[in-house]
Amino acid sequence: MRNCFLALSLFFCFFSSSLVSSPLIDTSKTNGSSFANGTSLEGKKVVTLWSYYDYPPFVISMSDKKGLSYDFVELLNLFSNDESYQYELEVVPRKRLDSYLNNGFQGAVLWVNPVFFADTQRQKYRWTERLLEDEQSFISKSKSPFIFDGPSSLMKPGFVLGGIRGHLYGGIQEEIDAGKIIRSDVSYVKQNIGMLLKNRVDSFLIPLTTMKYYEKEMKLTHKVYYSPTPLNSYTRHILVNHNSSVFQALDKVVKQLDQDDYWLALLDQYGLDAPLGKKTDY
Repeated sequence: MRNCFLALSLFFCFFSSSLVSSPLIDTSKTNGSSFANGTSLEGKKVVTLWSYYDYPPFVISMSDKKGLSYDFVELLNLFSNDESYQYELEVVPRKRLDSYLNNGFQGAVLWVNPVFFADTQRQKYRWTERLLEDEQSFISKSKSPFIFDGPSSLMKPGFVLGGIRGHLYGGIQEEIDAGKIIRSDVSYVKQNIGMLLKNRVDSFLIPLTTMKYYEKEMKLTHKVYYSPTPLNSYTRHILVNHNSSVFQALDKVVKQLDQDDYWLALLDQYGLDAPLGKKTDY
């Protein structure tokens, strides 16, 4: 009996190992989620979309995959008429992204402007039509509004400007470096809202897209004031470091976004407006 049991055990072990190694069973296709050589199981080519913006509205929670970047990639995958590509988001630090681009990695970068990558002539990379319009806004308390009128307006006695550590602010950086403009820095954009409400700074600089999200999220309407004149204004695009067919697929979607009800609903969710085509600094 013991010998019979041993023989049966050996048979089943052999049969199981044969199944695992059989060419009829492809273990790389489990759950329909594995990718090989840049191609998904549905036959779509995988295109990586990079972003170095790890703060709202672009990223609200990385663990929950919540934010405008995640919603935009989902929009591309669910509603794009082009069935050739599957888009995947990768949030990376700016230095790593620069390394990717310098080494010729194929992919695309969300929410950026040619000025950010020293490509004002648009010769190094392909650039889609604009996704968003943005600006570096001066925010102050509505009870003591600040109106930007050139660097001299920031040089009042006792005036403190809030900034983000490590950021350079074109147009006023020379005066900051010379000590003519007093600047107090924090590590994260949201911290400057607290600094303003606690009267630690008189005004601070923040991207309009980010402030609009926080205004809605923190119920700051009527509590904060936006200077009519920003430090600068700019458009946000997709930088494409990929082949022309990927660029054409992305640019086609971007060109139709202004008439896309789902996209407009997403913008409203984050407190943003659709681009108006207004004149920007870059």
